Amino acid sequence: MTLATVAKQLNIPSADIEKEFLENFLAKKLLEYKTELFSLANKYKIKSLFEFEKFIKAGKISETAQTREDFFKIDYLTSQIAIMKNLIQIF
Repeated sequence: MTLATVAKQLNIPSADIEKEFLENFLAKKLLEYKTELFSLANKYKIKSLFEFEKFIKAGKISETAQTREDFFKIDYLTSQIAIMKNLIQIF
């Protein structure tokens, strides 16, 4: 099924459906990223990537393969959240 088919069946402009779909998609992804980031932040009792790095340097968090992986995951999630917020503002 295509967007044009749905738009025609519902008698709604395809641009309206596309816009609503994108808004919902971005909001869903933003929530997913925030939830995952919150989970990792809670795991290490941190509020930011900067604080995570500071805790590692201070020895409050052990530097292991898992913490390095989580550090890069937090960095990725933080950047994706910023991208999603910017895209949502466009709408």
